[in-house]
Amino acid sequence: MNWIKWNVLNISLYLKRVFGLLRKKAMADVYEIGQGKEEIIRKGSPFGFEMHVADRYYEFWNQDYGSLVKMNIYFVIVLSLGLSLVLKSVFGFSFLYEYYISLVAFMLSSVFAGLFVYEMMMKRSEAPVDEEEYKNAKEWLHFICEKSRRPMPKWLLAITFVGVLIEAIAIIIVIISWFANTTRTIELYFGIALGAAVAATIALTVHHAGEALYKEHHRKVMWSAIDHESKDNQDAERRLIIRELKKINPSITFKKHGFIRTYGPMVWAVMMIMLLAVFAFFSRANLNLGIINSRMQVQQVDDSAFFASSAPADVVNSPEVAESNNSQVMEQTEINSMYASLLALMIIFLIINYMGGLSGYKYSFYNDTSEQSFKLIRRFEKQQAKKGKKKEGVTAMQKIVEEKANQLFSYYYPLLINTISTEDLRDSLKVSLNERGVYRMKSYIDNKELHQS
Repeated sequence: MNWIKWNVLNISLYLKRVFGLLRKKAMADVYEIGQGKEEIIRKGSPFGFEMHVADRYYEFWNQDYGSLVKMNIYFVIVLSLGLSLVLKSVFGFSFLYEYYISLVAFMLSSVFAGLFVYEMMMKRSEAPVDEEEYKNAKEWLHFICEKSRRPMPKWLLAITFVGVLIEAIAIIIVIISWFANTTRTIELYFGIALGAAVAATIALTVHHAGEALYKEHHRKVMWSAIDHESKDNQDAERRLIIRELKKINPSITFKKHGFIRTYGPMVWAVMMIMLLAVFAFFSRANLNLGIINSRMQVQQVDDSAFFASSAPADVVNSPEVAESNNSQVMEQTEINSMYASLLALMIIFLIINYMGGLSGYKYSFYNDTSEQSFKLIRRFEKQQAKKGKKKEGVTAMQKIVEEKANQLFSYYYPLLINTISTEDLRDSLKVSLNERGVYRMKSYIDNKELHQS
């Protein structure tokens, strides 16, 4: 709405200048200043139309100029599309329609699709974080030795998703072979469902295992830090520090857990990955061996039949040994290639899961309080950045408003002078206007702020 009002204001003022309507406004303003009221002009007061223009521009004084710029971009795209349709309908430019309009339509679709996704993904306005919460969050992360921790970055999250997708496809290919004796629909749907479920389970298990390993290692780091802080009177100072930590998060503990609770998730993840990798390797290898052997047997039968039908009777049996050796070599080569390919896939599978566990170890927090503290810090910093950006936009808008208003006032001033001269009005009014000079938007703003204070 502000975009429409802004453009209507500027266009209307421009049209008034072009068609000479400002001269009539100047004449009306001059005649409205009665006898003896020249002093208000001398003191810097505006004429009626100048006040009207200043009031209209002041409506945009605290607006964000960035939003107007974005709306200008959207309008240009829509206008380009509309103009191309008009040209097509009026002049019949088939080339323009087929190429230019398709390009503009694609750009328009991309822009609005991006805006739609952005609006869908963008978090709605959250409760503002005050400076006290921000300081407490930073102190907590510093106190618990996690001030440098960060959650998983988006680019790594995207790579992880691709890795899990590759895993899911590989698992689906293996699982589909289990339903070979069923219908094609059952084979496809059950294979995809089980493959996706297994891949998601593995991804979550591996990530949790890395997170559990980090928590155990960080517990040791914190215990060492507490011992260092309380080296003079270890027991009393240690209890005091732990008590202070528990006030913030009662679930925090520094007790050493047993092997199963500490390393159980990691052991379980390693066992699951290794068993699945070995099982998938041998399952697919046995299936491929059956396919290779069947194909070789069919090929041998076909070659023998072809040779028997085309060779002379006295040499039919002579190449059987050489043919058999050649087939065995080809079969063994294909089997070795198959094993090498499956081994490479298994290594890739292990590397992907290792990276998943490493990301869980590197991008996790010791407890929920740490993660919440990081989110509070991030929200506070984003709010400050947003405020700074909005302030820059408002400052830019104020400069534009002042510039536009002053341009109009500079054009309007000589019209007032000429009206007083040509209409042979009071010289005192002309003297007052000369002493005041060109009206400025700053005078209006200063007067506005003075009354508001």
